[in-house]
Amino acid sequence: MLITHLEAYSVAIPFIAPIFSAYGVSYPARLRTFIRVHTDVGLFGIGEAGVSATHAVERNAQLRLFEQTVAPRIHGESPFDYRRIMQKLGNSAESIAVELACWDLMGKAAGVPVYRLLGGEGERTAIPTAAYFFFRGKDRDGNCEVTLDNCVDHVLALIQRYGFRTVKMKLGVYDPLDEAEAVARVRAAIGPKIRLRVDPNGCWSLPVAKRMLKILEPLDLEFVEEPLKWVPSRVPVSTQAGVPSVDTTGLAALRRSSAVPIAADGAYRIDFLRQVEREQAADVVLGDIQGANGIRGLHDFFTVAHVLGLAASLHSGTELGVQQAAKLHVAAAHPELTIAGDAIYPEYVGDVLSGDVIEDGKLVIADGSMLLPQGPGLGIDLDDAKLAQYELTESRHREYDEFWREIKAAYQIPPAGADLLVRKF
Repeated sequence: MLITHLEAYSVAIPFIAPIFSAYGVSYPARLRTFIRVHTDVGLFGIGEAGVSATHAVERNAQLRLFEQTVAPRIHGESPFDYRRIMQKLGNSAESIAVELACWDLMGKAAGVPVYRLLGGEGERTAIPTAAYFFFRGKDRDGNCEVTLDNCVDHVLALIQRYGFRTVKMKLGVYDPLDEAEAVARVRAAIGPKIRLRVDPNGCWSLPVAKRMLKILEPLDLEFVEEPLKWVPSRVPVSTQAGVPSVDTTGLAALRRSSAVPIAADGAYRIDFLRQVEREQAADVVLGDIQGANGIRGLHDFFTVAHVLGLAASLHSGTELGVQQAAKLHVAAAHPELTIAGDAIYPEYVGDVLSGDVIEDGKLVIADGSMLLPQGPGLGIDLDDAKLAQYELTESRHREYDEFWREIKAAYQIPPAGADLLVRKF
Protein backbone atom coordinates (compact mmCIF):
# COMPACT_ATOMS: atom_id res chain seq x y z
CA MET A 1 0.00 0.00 0.00
CA LEU A 2 1.67 3.20 -1.23
CA ILE A 3 0.58 6.82 -1.12
CA THR A 4 -0.46 8.20 -4.50
CA HIS A 5 -1.83 11.68 -3.80
CA LEU A 6 -3.28 14.04 -1.20
CA GLU A 7 -6.35 16.28 -1.08
CA ALA A 8 -6.60 19.25 1.30
CA TYR A 9 -9.58 21.33 2.41
CA SER A 10 -9.49 24.61 4.37
CA VAL A 11 -12.50 25.23 6.65
CA ALA A 12 -13.72 27.54 9.41
CA ILE A 13 -16.04 26.16 12.10
CA PRO A 14 -17.50 29.06 14.12
CA PHE A 15 -17.81 29.14 17.87
CA ILE A 16 -21.23 29.52 19.46
CA ALA A 17 -19.83 32.81 20.76
CA PRO A 18 -16.29 34.19 21.22
CA ILE A 19 -14.46 32.43 24.08
CA PHE A 20 -12.14 34.19 26.54
CA SER A 21 -9.00 33.11 28.35
CA ALA A 22 -5.79 34.66 29.65
CA TYR A 23 -4.68 34.63 26.01
CA GLY A 24 -7.43 37.10 25.17
CA VAL A 25 -10.28 36.15 22.87
CA SER A 26 -10.00 33.26 20.45
CA TYR A 27 -10.57 33.78 16.75
CA PRO A 28 -14.36 33.61 16.10
CA ALA A 29 -14.01 30.35 14.17
CA ARG A 30 -11.66 27.41 14.37
CA LEU A 31 -9.51 27.44 11.23
CA ARG A 32 -8.48 23.91 10.25
CA THR A 33 -7.16 22.07 7.25
CA PHE A 34 -8.40 18.53 6.64
CA ILE A 35 -6.68 16.07 4.34
CA ARG A 36 -7.36 12.83 2.54
CA VAL A 37 -4.27 10.72 1.82
CA HIS A 38 -4.99 8.29 -1.04
CA THR A 39 -3.22 5.01 -1.80
CA ASP A 40 -2.77 2.62 -4.72
CA VAL A 41 -5.13 0.04 -3.16
CA GLY A 42 -8.14 2.36 -3.08
CA LEU A 43 -8.00 3.16 0.63
CA PHE A 44 -7.62 6.69 1.96
CA GLY A 45 -6.86 8.07 5.40
CA ILE A 46 -7.90 11.39 6.88
CA GLY A 47 -5.99 13.91 8.97
CA GLU A 48 -6.36 17.37 10.49
CA ALA A 49 -4.08 20.33 11.09
CA GLY A 50 -4.62 23.84 12.35
CA VAL A 51 -3.19 27.33 12.60
CA SER A 52 -2.92 29.89 15.37
CA ALA A 53 -6.02 30.78 17.36
CA THR A 54 -4.44 34.00 18.64
CA HIS A 55 -2.74 35.48 15.55
CA ALA A 56 -4.09 36.60 12.19
CA VAL A 57 -3.20 34.10 9.47
CA GLU A 58 -3.04 34.15 5.69
CA ARG A 59 -6.03 32.40 4.18
CA ASN A 60 -5.25 28.98 2.66
CA ALA A 61 -1.52 29.23 3.41
CA GLN A 62 -1.62 25.85 5.12
CA LEU A 63 -3.69 24.33 2.32
CA ARG A 64 -1.05 25.40 -0.21
CA LEU A 65 1.67 23.96 2.01
CA PHE A 66 -0.06 20.58 1.94
CA GLU A 67 -0.57 20.68 -1.82
CA GLN A 68 2.81 22.08 -2.87
CA THR A 69 5.23 20.77 -0.24
CA VAL A 70 3.74 17.88 1.74
CA ALA A 71 2.12 15.97 -1.13
CA PRO A 72 5.32 15.57 -3.21
CA ARG A 73 7.32 14.47 -0.16
CA ILE A 74 4.96 11.67 0.82
CA HIS A 75 4.23 10.39 -2.69
CA GLY A 76 5.22 6.72 -3.01
CA GLU A 77 5.69 6.21 0.72
CA SER A 78 3.98 3.45 2.71
CA PRO A 79 1.64 4.58 5.52
CA PHE A 80 3.27 1.90 7.67
CA ASP A 81 6.47 3.96 7.52
CA TYR A 82 4.83 6.87 9.30
CA ARG A 83 7.92 7.61 11.39
CA ARG A 84 10.03 7.99 8.25
CA ILE A 85 7.36 10.23 6.74
CA MET A 86 7.28 12.47 9.82
CA GLN A 87 11.07 12.78 9.74
CA LYS A 88 10.85 13.90 6.13
CA LEU A 89 8.20 16.50 6.97
CA GLY A 90 9.79 17.73 10.19
CA ASN A 91 8.12 18.74 13.44
CA SER A 92 5.00 20.50 12.19
CA ALA A 93 1.22 20.56 12.31
CA GLU A 94 1.25 19.20 8.77
CA SER A 95 3.33 16.15 9.68
CA ILE A 96 0.92 15.35 12.52
CA ALA A 97 -2.04 15.47 10.10
CA VAL A 98 -0.28 13.03 7.79
CA GLU A 99 0.55 10.75 10.73
CA LEU A 100 -3.15 10.64 11.66
CA ALA A 101 -3.98 9.70 8.07
CA CYS A 102 -1.37 6.92 8.19
CA TRP A 103 -2.90 5.44 11.35
CA ASP A 104 -6.33 5.69 9.75
CA LEU A 105 -5.00 3.79 6.73
CA MET A 106 -3.27 1.14 8.85
CA GLY A 107 -6.47 0.53 10.77
CA LYS A 108 -8.52 0.28 7.59
CA ALA A 109 -6.01 -2.13 6.07
CA ALA A 110 -6.17 -4.32 9.17
CA GLY A 111 -9.93 -3.91 9.55
CA VAL A 112 -9.69 -2.73 13.19
CA PRO A 113 -10.03 0.57 15.09
CA VAL A 114 -6.83 2.48 15.82
CA TYR A 115 -7.10 1.82 19.55
CA ARG A 116 -6.73 -1.92 18.85
CA LEU A 117 -3.55 -1.23 16.84
CA LEU A 118 -2.24 0.58 19.93
CA GLY A 119 -2.86 -2.44 22.14
CA GLY A 120 -6.27 -1.60 23.52
CA GLU A 121 -7.92 -4.75 24.84
CA GLY A 122 -11.54 -5.55 24.03
CA GLU A 123 -14.13 -3.04 22.92
CA ARG A 124 -14.10 0.47 24.40
CA THR A 125 -17.25 2.41 23.58
CA ALA A 126 -16.86 5.73 25.41
CA ILE A 127 -14.26 7.94 27.07
CA PRO A 128 -15.18 10.02 30.17
CA THR A 129 -15.22 13.71 29.26
CA ALA A 130 -15.33 16.91 31.29
CA ALA A 131 -17.52 19.93 30.67
CA TYR A 132 -15.27 22.75 29.47
CA PHE A 133 -16.59 26.07 30.76
CA PHE A 134 -15.53 29.35 29.13
CA PHE A 135 -16.50 32.92 29.77
CA ARG A 136 -17.87 34.19 26.45
CA GLY A 137 -18.47 37.41 24.60
CA LYS A 138 -21.64 38.18 22.71
CA ASP A 139 -22.26 36.54 19.34
CA ARG A 140 -23.15 38.55 16.21
CA ASP A 141 -26.73 38.87 17.43
CA GLY A 142 -25.78 39.99 20.92
CA ASN A 143 -26.58 36.64 22.54
CA CYS A 144 -24.81 33.74 24.30
CA GLU A 145 -22.59 35.89 26.53
CA VAL A 146 -21.26 34.12 29.65
CA THR A 147 -20.13 36.35 32.51
CA LEU A 148 -19.47 36.25 36.23
CA ASP A 149 -23.17 36.87 36.76
CA ASN A 150 -24.59 33.96 34.74
CA CYS A 151 -21.74 31.45 34.92
CA VAL A 152 -23.59 29.13 37.31
CA ASP A 153 -26.58 28.84 34.99
CA HIS A 154 -24.27 28.07 32.08
CA VAL A 155 -22.48 25.28 33.97
CA LEU A 156 -25.77 23.73 35.05
CA ALA A 157 -27.03 23.83 31.45
CA LEU A 158 -23.93 21.96 30.25
CA ILE A 159 -24.40 19.29 32.91
CA GLN A 160 -28.07 18.88 32.10
CA ARG A 161 -27.48 18.60 28.35
CA TYR A 162 -24.50 16.24 28.33
CA GLY A 163 -24.59 14.48 31.70
CA PHE A 164 -21.11 15.68 32.66
CA ARG A 165 -19.71 14.43 35.96
CA THR A 166 -16.68 16.71 35.80
CA VAL A 167 -16.55 20.47 35.17
CA LYS A 168 -13.47 22.46 34.13
CA MET A 169 -13.62 26.26 34.42
CA LYS A 170 -11.33 28.36 32.25
CA LEU A 171 -10.14 31.33 34.33
CA GLY A 172 -7.70 34.18 33.73
CA VAL A 173 -10.34 36.53 32.35
CA TYR A 174 -11.41 38.60 35.39
CA ASP A 175 -9.80 39.59 38.65
CA PRO A 176 -8.68 36.36 40.40
CA LEU A 177 -10.71 37.09 43.53
CA ASP A 178 -13.87 37.62 41.46
CA GLU A 179 -13.20 34.36 39.65
CA ALA A 180 -12.63 32.54 42.95
CA GLU A 181 -16.04 33.73 44.12
CA ALA A 182 -17.57 32.43 40.86
CA VAL A 183 -15.90 29.05 41.35
CA ALA A 184 -17.34 28.90 44.86
CA ARG A 185 -20.84 29.60 43.54
CA VAL A 186 -20.44 26.87 40.91
CA ARG A 187 -19.29 24.38 43.55
CA ALA A 188 -22.33 25.21 45.70
CA ALA A 189 -24.64 24.74 42.72
CA ILE A 190 -23.26 21.43 41.40
CA GLY A 191 -22.80 19.81 44.81
CA PRO A 192 -19.96 17.64 46.12
CA LYS A 193 -20.31 14.66 43.79
CA ILE A 194 -19.40 16.42 40.53
CA ARG A 195 -15.67 16.98 40.14
CA LEU A 196 -14.50 20.55 39.61
CA ARG A 197 -11.20 21.78 38.16
CA VAL A 198 -9.93 25.21 37.08
CA ASP A 199 -7.39 26.47 34.55
CA PRO A 200 -6.00 30.05 34.64
CA ASN A 201 -3.64 29.36 31.70
CA GLY A 202 -0.55 30.22 33.71
CA CYS A 203 -1.48 33.88 34.23
CA TRP A 204 -0.92 33.85 38.01
CA SER A 205 2.35 34.86 39.63
CA LEU A 206 3.61 32.54 42.36
CA PRO A 207 2.35 34.80 45.20
CA VAL A 208 -1.08 35.13 43.58
CA ALA A 209 -1.22 31.39 42.90
CA LYS A 210 -0.44 30.60 46.55
CA ARG A 211 -3.17 32.96 47.71
CA MET A 212 -5.67 31.60 45.18
CA LEU A 213 -5.04 27.99 46.14
CA LYS A 214 -5.57 28.88 49.80
CA ILE A 215 -8.92 30.45 48.89
CA LEU A 216 -9.92 27.58 46.60
CA GLU A 217 -8.79 24.74 48.88
CA PRO A 218 -12.16 24.38 50.72
CA LEU A 219 -13.90 23.84 47.35
CA ASP A 220 -12.47 20.33 46.92
CA LEU A 221 -10.98 20.92 43.46
CA GLU A 222 -9.89 17.93 41.41
CA PHE A 223 -6.86 19.99 40.37
CA VAL A 224 -5.68 23.42 39.22
CA GLU A 225 -4.23 23.23 35.72
CA GLU A 226 -1.24 25.37 34.76
CA PRO A 227 -1.44 27.87 37.63
CA LEU A 228 1.99 29.21 36.56
CA LYS A 229 3.52 29.69 33.11
CA TRP A 230 6.32 27.16 33.48
CA VAL A 231 6.79 26.13 29.84
CA PRO A 232 7.79 28.78 27.28
CA SER A 233 5.56 29.08 24.22
CA ARG A 234 6.32 26.80 21.27
CA VAL A 235 8.80 24.48 23.00
CA PRO A 236 9.97 21.83 20.48
CA VAL A 237 8.94 18.24 21.04
CA SER A 238 12.50 17.08 20.31
CA THR A 239 14.74 16.09 23.21
CA GLN A 240 17.97 16.65 21.27
CA ALA A 241 20.92 18.45 22.83
CA GLY A 242 20.58 22.20 22.87
CA VAL A 243 16.80 22.25 23.08
CA PRO A 244 15.78 24.48 26.02
CA SER A 245 14.75 22.95 29.33
CA VAL A 246 12.09 24.32 31.67
CA ASP A 247 11.93 25.61 35.22
CA THR A 248 9.72 23.52 37.50
CA THR A 249 10.79 25.19 40.75
CA GLY A 250 7.71 27.43 40.88
CA LEU A 251 5.30 24.55 40.34
CA ALA A 252 7.11 22.42 42.89
CA ALA A 253 7.00 25.22 45.47
CA LEU A 254 3.32 25.80 44.83
CA ARG A 255 2.54 22.11 45.16
CA ARG A 256 4.35 21.95 48.49
CA SER A 257 2.40 24.97 49.77
CA SER A 258 -1.10 23.62 49.17
CA ALA A 259 -3.22 20.49 49.35
CA VAL A 260 -4.88 21.39 46.03
CA PRO A 261 -3.56 19.02 43.33
CA ILE A 262 -1.61 20.58 40.45
CA ALA A 263 -1.91 19.61 36.77
CA ALA A 264 0.96 20.39 34.40
CA ASP A 265 0.02 21.22 30.83
CA GLY A 266 2.85 21.43 28.34
CA ALA A 267 5.02 18.55 29.60
CA TYR A 268 4.76 16.89 26.20
CA ARG A 269 8.45 16.06 25.91
CA ILE A 270 9.55 12.89 27.68
CA ASP A 271 12.36 14.74 29.46
CA PHE A 272 9.78 17.23 30.77
CA LEU A 273 7.75 14.35 32.18
CA ARG A 274 10.82 13.02 33.94
CA GLN A 275 11.57 16.47 35.32
CA VAL A 276 8.02 16.90 36.64
CA GLU A 277 8.24 13.52 38.37
CA ARG A 278 11.75 14.08 39.72
CA GLU A 279 10.96 17.54 41.10
CA GLN A 280 7.47 16.46 42.28
CA ALA A 281 6.09 19.50 40.48
CA ALA A 282 2.61 18.18 39.64
CA ASP A 283 0.07 15.52 40.52
CA VAL A 284 -1.37 15.20 36.98
CA VAL A 285 0.05 15.69 33.48
CA LEU A 286 -2.04 16.45 30.40
CA GLY A 287 -1.42 15.46 26.80
CA ASP A 288 -3.00 15.98 23.39
CA ILE A 289 -2.37 15.06 19.77
CA GLN A 290 -0.86 18.38 18.73
CA GLY A 291 1.41 18.84 21.72
CA ALA A 292 2.67 15.26 21.83
CA ASN A 293 3.35 15.15 18.06
CA GLY A 294 0.70 12.74 16.86
CA ILE A 295 -0.99 9.50 17.82
CA ARG A 296 2.21 7.59 18.51
CA GLY A 297 3.64 10.53 20.46
CA LEU A 298 0.56 10.76 22.69
CA HIS A 299 0.56 6.98 23.15
CA ASP A 300 4.21 7.12 24.27
CA PHE A 301 3.46 10.14 26.50
CA PHE A 302 0.79 8.25 28.45
CA THR A 303 2.95 5.12 28.63
CA VAL A 304 5.89 7.00 30.13
CA ALA A 305 3.64 8.95 32.52
CA HIS A 306 2.24 5.64 33.77
CA VAL A 307 5.73 4.20 34.24
CA LEU A 308 6.74 7.31 36.21
CA GLY A 309 3.65 7.04 38.41
CA LEU A 310 2.10 10.26 37.14
CA ALA A 311 -1.67 10.46 36.75
CA ALA A 312 -2.57 11.67 33.25
CA SER A 313 -5.50 12.80 31.18
CA LEU A 314 -6.45 14.26 27.80
CA HIS A 315 -5.84 17.95 27.19
CA SER A 316 -7.95 19.94 24.74
CA GLY A 317 -6.70 22.70 22.46
CA THR A 318 -7.71 23.57 18.94
CA GLU A 319 -8.86 20.18 17.66
CA LEU A 320 -11.99 19.40 15.68
CA GLY A 321 -13.51 15.99 14.97
CA VAL A 322 -10.57 14.15 13.40
CA GLN A 323 -8.03 15.02 16.08
CA GLN A 324 -10.70 14.59 18.75
CA ALA A 325 -11.40 11.07 17.49
CA ALA A 326 -7.66 10.36 17.44
CA LYS A 327 -7.42 11.46 21.09
CA LEU A 328 -10.24 9.09 22.00
CA HIS A 329 -8.51 6.16 20.32
CA VAL A 330 -5.28 6.78 22.23
CA ALA A 331 -7.17 7.08 25.52
CA ALA A 332 -9.02 3.84 24.77
CA ALA A 333 -5.67 2.03 24.64
CA HIS A 334 -4.81 3.26 28.16
CA PRO A 335 -7.22 1.91 30.79
CA GLU A 336 -5.09 3.57 33.48
CA LEU A 337 -6.50 6.94 32.37
CA THR A 338 -9.31 7.37 34.87
CA ILE A 339 -9.45 11.19 34.89
CA ALA A 340 -12.07 12.64 32.53
CA GLY A 341 -10.50 14.24 29.47
CA ASP A 342 -10.98 17.81 28.32
CA ALA A 343 -12.95 18.58 25.15
CA ILE A 344 -13.60 22.08 23.83
CA TYR A 345 -15.78 20.36 21.23
CA PRO A 346 -19.23 21.49 22.53
CA GLU A 347 -18.21 25.15 22.11
CA TYR A 348 -18.49 24.95 18.33
CA VAL A 349 -21.73 26.04 16.70
CA GLY A 350 -24.32 23.45 15.74
CA ASP A 351 -26.10 20.44 17.17
CA VAL A 352 -25.07 16.81 16.71
CA LEU A 353 -25.88 17.01 12.98
CA SER A 354 -23.72 20.04 12.23
CA GLY A 355 -20.76 22.00 13.54
CA ASP A 356 -18.08 19.66 12.17
CA VAL A 357 -17.03 18.27 8.80
CA ILE A 358 -17.26 14.57 9.60
CA GLU A 359 -20.00 12.29 8.36
CA ASP A 360 -23.05 11.61 10.56
CA GLY A 361 -22.56 14.84 12.49
CA LYS A 362 -20.50 15.70 15.53
CA LEU A 363 -18.99 13.10 17.83
CA VAL A 364 -21.61 12.33 20.45
CA ILE A 365 -21.33 13.17 24.16
CA ALA A 366 -23.80 11.24 26.31
CA ASP A 367 -23.93 10.54 30.04
CA GLY A 368 -20.69 12.42 30.59
CA SER A 369 -18.64 10.48 28.03
CA MET A 370 -17.72 10.93 24.39
CA LEU A 371 -18.63 7.94 22.25
CA LEU A 372 -15.69 6.25 20.56
CA PRO A 373 -16.04 5.54 16.81
CA GLN A 374 -15.87 1.77 16.25
CA GLY A 375 -15.16 1.48 12.51
CA PRO A 376 -11.76 0.54 11.08
CA GLY A 377 -9.05 3.16 11.45
CA LEU A 378 -10.29 6.33 13.10
CA GLY A 379 -13.85 5.16 12.41
CA ILE A 380 -14.97 8.45 10.84
CA ASP A 381 -14.92 10.08 7.43
CA LEU A 382 -15.08 13.59 6.01
CA ASP A 383 -18.37 14.87 4.64
CA ASP A 384 -17.92 16.62 1.28
CA ALA A 385 -21.09 18.69 1.69
CA LYS A 386 -19.91 20.02 5.05
CA LEU A 387 -16.42 20.71 3.73
CA ALA A 388 -18.12 22.92 1.16
CA GLN A 389 -20.51 24.42 3.71
CA TYR A 390 -17.70 25.51 6.04
CA GLU A 391 -15.07 26.31 3.40
CA LEU A 392 -12.85 29.22 4.36
CA THR A 393 -13.71 31.50 1.48
CA GLU A 394 -12.14 34.93 1.05
CA SER A 395 -15.35 36.71 2.04
CA ARG A 396 -15.88 34.48 5.08
CA HIS A 397 -12.33 35.01 6.24
CA ARG A 398 -12.75 38.77 5.87
CA GLU A 399 -15.97 38.68 7.92
CA TYR A 400 -14.33 36.69 10.73
CA ASP A 401 -11.34 39.04 10.79
CA GLU A 402 -13.68 42.02 11.08
CA PHE A 403 -15.72 40.39 13.88
CA TRP A 404 -12.50 39.54 15.73
CA ARG A 405 -11.40 43.18 15.63
CA GLU A 406 -14.83 44.24 16.88
CA ILE A 407 -14.69 41.76 19.79
CA LYS A 408 -11.24 42.92 20.87
CA ALA A 409 -12.36 46.55 20.80
CA ALA A 410 -15.68 45.91 22.57
CA TYR A 411 -14.08 43.94 25.40
CA GLN A 412 -10.86 45.98 25.47
CA ILE A 413 -8.55 43.02 24.91
CA PRO A 414 -4.95 44.19 25.41
CA PRO A 415 -2.13 43.07 23.09
CA ALA A 416 -0.39 39.79 23.84
CA GLY A 417 3.08 39.61 25.31
CA ALA A 418 5.96 37.42 24.20
CA ASP A 419 4.43 34.50 26.14
CA LEU A 420 1.11 35.08 24.26
CA LEU A 421 -0.68 36.08 27.48
CA VAL A 422 -2.75 39.26 27.52
CA ARG A 423 -3.48 39.10 31.26
CA LYS A 424 -1.11 38.46 34.17
CA PHE A 425 -1.85 38.69 37.86
